[in-house]
Amino acid sequence: MNLQNLHSRPSAQAGTPGRRRVWWLGLGIGTAAALAACGGGGGTEGGSAGGGYKAEIRRTAHGIPHIEAEDEKGIGYGVGYAYAQDNFCLLAEHFVTVRGERSRYFGAGDAPEAGQGTLASNLTSDLFYRYHNDEAQLRAAWSAYSAPVKSLFKGFAAGYNRYLRETGAAGLPADCKGQAWVRAVDDTDLVRLMRDYGAMNGIADMAPFLAQAAPPGRGSQAAQASRHAPSLQSLLRKPVTGSNAMALGSDATDNGRGLLLGNPHLPWNGVMRMYQLHLRIPGRMDVMGASLPGLPMVGIGFTRDFAWTHTTNTAARIAFHQLQLDPADPTRYVVDGRSKPMERKALRVEVLQPDGRIAVHEHTYYATDFGTVIAHPQLPWDSRHAYAVRDANTDNHRLADQWLAMNQAGSLAEMKEAVLRIVGNPWNNTLAVDAAGRALFMSATPTPNVSAQLLQDCRPASTDEALAELPAALLRGDTARCQWASDPAAPQPGIFAGRSLPVLERRDYVHNANDSAWLTNPAAPLTGFSPLLSVADAPQGLRTRQGLAWLQAALQPRNGLPTRRVSQDQVQAMVLDNRSYLAELVLDDMLSLCPGGSRMGAPSAELRQACSALAAWDRTAGLDAGIGYGYLEDFALSFLGLAPDVWRVAFDPADPVNTPRGLRVEQPAVAEQVRAAMEAAVRNVAARGWAPGQRWGDIQGVTRGGRRIPVPGGVEELGIYNVVGSLDTTGNGQREALLGTSYLQAVGFTAEGPRARAILAYSQSSNPASAWSADQTERFARREWVDLPFTRAQIDAQPGVSRSVIAE
Repeated sequence: MNLQNLHSRPSAQAGTPGRRRVWWLGLGIGTAAALAACGGGGGTEGGSAGGGYKAEIRRTAHGIPHIEAEDEKGIGYGVGYAYAQDNFCLLAEHFVTVRGERSRYFGAGDAPEAGQGTLASNLTSDLFYRYHNDEAQLRAAWSAYSAPVKSLFKGFAAGYNRYLRETGAAGLPADCKGQAWVRAVDDTDLVRLMRDYGAMNGIADMAPFLAQAAPPGRGSQAAQASRHAPSLQSLLRKPVTGSNAMALGSDATDNGRGLLLGNPHLPWNGVMRMYQLHLRIPGRMDVMGASLPGLPMVGIGFTRDFAWTHTTNTAARIAFHQLQLDPADPTRYVVDGRSKPMERKALRVEVLQPDGRIAVHEHTYYATDFGTVIAHPQLPWDSRHAYAVRDANTDNHRLADQWLAMNQAGSLAEMKEAVLRIVGNPWNNTLAVDAAGRALFMSATPTPNVSAQLLQDCRPASTDEALAELPAALLRGDTARCQWASDPAAPQPGIFAGRSLPVLERRDYVHNANDSAWLTNPAAPLTGFSPLLSVADAPQGLRTRQGLAWLQAALQPRNGLPTRRVSQDQVQAMVLDNRSYLAELVLDDMLSLCPGGSRMGAPSAELRQACSALAAWDRTAGLDAGIGYGYLEDFALSFLGLAPDVWRVAFDPADPVNTPRGLRVEQPAVAEQVRAAMEAAVRNVAARGWAPGQRWGDIQGVTRGGRRIPVPGGVEELGIYNVVGSLDTTGNGQREALLGTSYLQAVGFTAEGPRARAILAYSQSSNPASAWSADQTERFARREWVDLPFTRAQIDAQPGVSRSVIAE
C-alpha cells in the first residue's frame, strides 16, 4: 500500500454528530430522522425470516466473541448479533451505500465512505452500486452460492435484525440513533456487500470515470477532460489495502513447526475495519481470527492444524479495450468488421435537495462485449475511439464460498486445494503454515487470462507513451481475438485457472509485502508468468526488502554453526520494532554532508538543524523517535519520491534485496541536491507544526473518548514494516492515525495446539461508548500482544468470560 500521496489527501472534517466525516473509509452520517421498521427482511429465496436460529456466544477479554452453533445458519446468527452489538452503525450505513441510496438520505455531493477508493460523491457511489449490483448480478450471485453460504447470510441478517429489534431506535449508538436510513436487512444486502468487497481494488476505483462516460456532444465533456483526475497509473498501482506476511516452515523455526506472521494494513475506519471472532460447529469447523464487516466467517486466522493470512497482490483485476467506433454513430462499435450497438443501461437515483425535496437524477451506462465504456483524460470517448473496462471480479460469485472452504478445511492440503479450485479471493495472496512445518504461498485471485503473447498481439496501434506503461492490459477491441482467453479448468470464463497461478511451498519460508510473486523466496524465484499475474526482475518495495533481509540475517549460519532458527517472540519483536530500512540505505551518506562529515560544505542553519536531529534520531518510527523521523519522511516523500537518479548502487535483478542503495553524494551535483532536500525538510516539518524536542508519540495518535492515545509506526516510503498512515485533521500539528497495521497476528504451533497472539490496533468496537473501543489500541501503543484462548478449557478459564445463548 503506497502512502506517498497521503499528505495531499483531504483531511477529515469535524462536524456535528449528525454529519460526522472521517477520511478515507470514514462514515458520513446523514440527518434523516426516523427509524425504519425492523422486522425480518424478505430477501431472495424467502429472506432471513423463519425459525431455527440458535447460537452460544462467549465473550473473553477485549470483547472477542467465541460463537458456537450446530450449523451455518446458527453461526451466521451469532456473528450478526455479536457484530451488531459492537459496530452496528458502521455496517448500517454501509448497507445504505451498497443499496445505492446515499443520495436519498445524505444528498448528492458529500464524499461517501471512500472504501471504494476514488468514489467522489454520494451520487457517483449510488450510480456505481445501482449498476454493479443490478438485479441480474444479484440473482446470478445468489444462484452461485452454496447452500451453507446462503444459510450463513440468512443467519447473519436474522442476528443483525434481532439486535435492532431489541435495541430499538432510542437505544442505538449516537452515530445512527433515530436515522431513517437504519432498517432491517435481508440476505440480498449480504450479497450486495460481498460484491462490494469484490469490486474494491478494481472496478470501484473506476466508478467516477464510468459515471462521466457519455457519447461525444451528449454529456459533460468538461468532466471527461478534467485534468484533476488521478492518473490511471496511480489508481492501479496504489490500492486501498496493503499487508506484510511471512510463513516460516520447519527448517526455519526454533521448534521445527510452522510459524505465521500476518500484518494487514487497512483503513482504521469504515467497512474495511476488521473484527475478531472465533467460530465453532462441533465436528465440522473450529477457526479463529478476524474478518471484514458482514462476512460471517474468518478471513484471516487459524485452526488447530494450520494458520493463514493475506497480502494484497499485484495481479491485474481489470483490463481495458480500445473500441473502434462506427463513424456514423459513436454509440456503435466495430468488431471484426461488423457494427454493433452499445447496450444502454439507464438508471434513476433519488437525490435529497438542500430544501428537503427529492429530485431524480438519470444516467445511462454504455456496455459492450468488452466491458463498460469509461471516460478518463487518458481514455477519452471521441468520434474514433472509446474505451471499455472489465473486472474479473464482476463475475466472481465465489468470495464467501472461498473463505468458508478455508474455514472448514481439515488440513493445509485441503485449504490449498480449495483456494486453487475456487479462485474466489478477490485481490489477495494467501500465505499459510501448518503444525508440521510446511510453508505455502499462493497468488490465487481472479485475473484476466491474458498471456504475454496476447498482450503483444493485441496492443492497439496508436496509444500514447503513458498508456503503454499502464499496469493493466490495454487491448484492441476491434476483434474478438483480443477477448480474454478461457480455460475449461477455470471456475469462470476469462480468468486463469488455479493450476496456472504462482504457488510456492517451502520448508524454510515464504514472504510477501505487496510486491509481485517473483521474490516470495529469493532461493526459488517464481518466473514465467503472464505480466498480469507476476512481474520478475523489477525493483522491490522497501518493506519487501526489509522483511527478506531480516529473514536472511536471522537464518544465516555464523561461526561454523548450522542455520539458526527463528522464534515466535523474535517475529513479534521484528514486526513492531518500527525501524526504518531507508535509514540504513541512505542516512550515513546524508550525514556525511554534515559538519565534521567527509563531504561538508559551508552549512546553513537549516542544514545544521537537520544534521543534529538526524544524527540523534534512533532510526525508528517508535513513540520516542525524535524529529529526525519527520526529516527523513519529508526527504523520502518530497525528494526520493520524485525518483531522481541519485542511487550509488542501481537496482540489480541479481541482487534485488540489497539494491538500490546509497546516495551518490561524492558527486557535487547530487550532494547539493541532497543538502537542499535536507534544508527543505526542516522548513516543511516546521510548517506542519512539529517542533524540535517533541517525540513522534506526541505527534501521531488517535482520539478515543476524548483521550489521546499515541500510535507508533510510519510510512512505507521509509521502509517501516509497521505501516501507519496519519494526517493532521485539525490543523494543530497532531496527526490522526487513519490506516495501517490492523489485525496483527502471530501464530505458532506446539504439541498442544496453536499458540496465537494478536493485536487489533483500533480495537474491537467502533462505538466510542464501548469498553472495547480503545483497549487494544492502548496495547498496540505499548506493543503488548493479546494471548488468544482457543480451546474450550482456555476460553472458560479466562477472567470475566461471559456466556449467552440466543435463539429464535
